[in-house]
Amino acid sequence: MTSLTAVRPDAPAKARRRRRLPVELAALGVGSVVLAVIMTWPTMAHPATTLPGDLEDPPCLAWEIAWYGHALLQQFRHPFDGNIFWPVQHTAVISDSLVGLAPLGLGVNDMADALLRYNLIYVLAAAFNFVGAYLLARQLGSGRTGALVAGAAFAYTPWRICHAIHINILMTGGVPLSIALLLRGHGIGRGRWDLSQARPWPALAGWAVAAWQMSLGFAIGLSFAYVLMLIVLAGFAGWLAAGRPRPSRRLLAADVAGGVGFAAVTFALGSVFAQVAKDHPEAARTRNVAILDYFSPPLRGFWAAHENSFLWGPLTSGARDGIPWTVEACLFPGLTVVLIAALGLVVTVWSRRRRVWLVLVVLISALWALGTTFLGGRWTWLPARELLPGFDAVRTSGRLVMYAVLALGLLAAGAVTRLTRLTRFTRFTRVASLRSALLAIPLLVCVEGLSTVPHPKVPQPPSALAQVKGPVLILPALRFRDPISVIWSTNGFYQQVNGHGSFIPRMMVDVARITTSFPDRMSLEYLRRMGVREVVIPRDRAIGHIFETAVERSVTGLPVERRDMGDSVLYVIH
Repeated sequence: MTSLTAVRPDAPAKARRRRRLPVELAALGVGSVVLAVIMTWPTMAHPATTLPGDLEDPPCLAWEIAWYGHALLQQFRHPFDGNIFWPVQHTAVISDSLVGLAPLGLGVNDMADALLRYNLIYVLAAAFNFVGAYLLARQLGSGRTGALVAGAAFAYTPWRICHAIHINILMTGGVPLSIALLLRGHGIGRGRWDLSQARPWPALAGWAVAAWQMSLGFAIGLSFAYVLMLIVLAGFAGWLAAGRPRPSRRLLAADVAGGVGFAAVTFALGSVFAQVAKDHPEAARTRNVAILDYFSPPLRGFWAAHENSFLWGPLTSGARDGIPWTVEACLFPGLTVVLIAALGLVVTVWSRRRRVWLVLVVLISALWALGTTFLGGRWTWLPARELLPGFDAVRTSGRLVMYAVLALGLLAAGAVTRLTRLTRFTRFTRVASLRSALLAIPLLVCVEGLSTVPHPKVPQPPSALAQVKGPVLILPALRFRDPISVIWSTNGFYQQVNGHGSFIPRMMVDVARITTSFPDRMSLEYLRRMGVREVVIPRDRAIGHIFETAVERSVTGLPVERRDMGDSVLYVIH
């Protein structure tokens, strides 16, 4: 950081910027949402019946948002004890946590409502990412066109297409937005650091946004917590270098309150995940170094886009060949932003120091994203797993490329801002054409972010589920992971044995083994002792399984009542 200065901006210019700010923010909000609807289409074509990506993780994530909205009103003290994998506790964090989206899940009444909320959040995530990166670029001193480039690069990088099935990875606009608010609150941004321009409310808002981002889980939140620590340390070093100027008491109070709040959210969420790990030792098998090796991207992952990328998917198919899990290993940030960012190393409004920092972010983020494929992880992930709390649970290193994408967007924003300012003093007759060409840059970035993500229709729940009170078991359980049954349970949030998550509780292995002969006396007695009172077998789901003939089997003499509902069979255990 550079030294403090008492120089204030010109008063008339500052007043003009204040008058224009509400108009700019309004245009940004409306424009980002309209753009998000276009870029994510056809998400909003049939939002109550389809999901973007596939029918594995998205149904479970849609349930999770709806569950936290339900828990906010019905079981506020135990929000993490979901209605799935019954009677296991803390099942709402067997995957990641989306507790911060609970307000958007309020009032969900059925599956259609849950799907609608999820699809709205899916679109708003893209808009939020755009807004967050745009405001960070503006806070640092970028012009509007440059900030559009930064927003488009962060929101619509081809890398994000890989994670169309992971709303917890898509919803990351809180990262740049919180940084922008913290910088604004501490008088850091345009020009030299001016502590006299520090404001406590933006600083407190920055901490609040950071805490909210953390509440969306550790998939992104863990790395963000350490990034935030590094930013605080850098700010402290800059404060020492500036001669330790005295900030206002209100700013100190905002930082203390905000920092404590952020730490409280982090530790509270971390304690829940730690309890889940303690209760389920089987979870460790999905978090070991071998799994990290499997998900670590190869170097060619940086020029490989996901097959659902409209432009780059076909063109980079060769780079994807042999990659076992492309969702985590395709890291291509987009050609336009890389080229403009390279230009931004020379032609830019950023200072040399700021450019050096941004380049370091790109390099460090890229190296960490490679996981154990970079020198076997001996200088990055392996020591981090031993020394840094929480890193031993991380298995997907490629997601850290997000910070490289953000830094590339800011470098590109600096270049475009410089070129835009040059046109103001140019008397050539083609100035208008040059400005139009600069405006085309964020459009090109968006074109690279177009996708062909499928939007499969979610199967409707069988009629038998309309009569269950729970606890219920739905057979067959589909390889122990059962996202469709999970989203079905939003029709009343009845307790059910079926579930879906990043690991499977050991209980489910016993349930699957013993119920293969259902309905017989042994399986019925086992379920009765377990507390299960209802079993549902959807006929179409049973086709090709051992339960295809079970639905016609006689239950005479058994302690169970059989009700044929046409598309399904309901068993009520006595």
